[in-house]
Amino acid sequence: MPRLALFDLDDTLIFSKGAFVAWAEELVATHGATGDVRWFIDNEHIFWTGAPDDAFRGLVEYFGLDADPAELLTDYRLRMVDLLKPFNGVVDGLEALRDAGWRTGIVTNGFGDFQNAKIDAVGLRAYVDVVCISDVEGSWKPESKIFQLASERAGAPLEGGWMVGDSLSSDVAGGNGAGLHTAWIRHGRTLGATDPQPEQVLETTAEAFELILSRP
Repeated sequence: MPRLALFDLDDTLIFSKGAFVAWAEELVATHGATGDVRWFIDNEHIFWTGAPDDAFRGLVEYFGLDADPAELLTDYRLRMVDLLKPFNGVVDGLEALRDAGWRTGIVTNGFGDFQNAKIDAVGLRAYVDVVCISDVEGSWKPESKIFQLASERAGAPLEGGWMVGDSLSSDVAGGNGAGLHTAWIRHGRTLGATDPQPEQVLETTAEAFELILSRP
């Protein structure tokens, strides 16, 4: 029976934060924005509490931009795709898992068109057996349904499988709930006592490949 290894997309397989920082810096330079770009980057979660349109209206107001929020959102999605890169070791790691008999998949929250564009822009689709995007599947991590769908389509059971991601609330809580082993990519953050608890705490995704491949 093949084994299953599932991965989050943003800031797990691809460096979305780095692309976002580059985009924000370009935005400020292009539009002569008046806001503090470093504050914006450190506190970007404040703008992502509702629909994307709402977030970009808030962004325009914060930076005092002479720009249409809808056009800025379109520009953001196009430019982010250009700026994205996989983390070091991701392609080699996915290939190594497949060579070792694992079935691999991407399980990501987000909108189908945008997430699919990211996956194709960095060429990851060729290295995984299944892609499940919340908006497309009608199930969002941490719901167990999306993990079950990935398992069924990959032809590998959840039992004994892994979920690797950078979000405690989505990836770790979801993976735990689905009966998967879980690895959290902490990116320098601290795990709290009341947080969902991963089986493994790692600094990089490359370490996750090494960990999974070392398991019998």
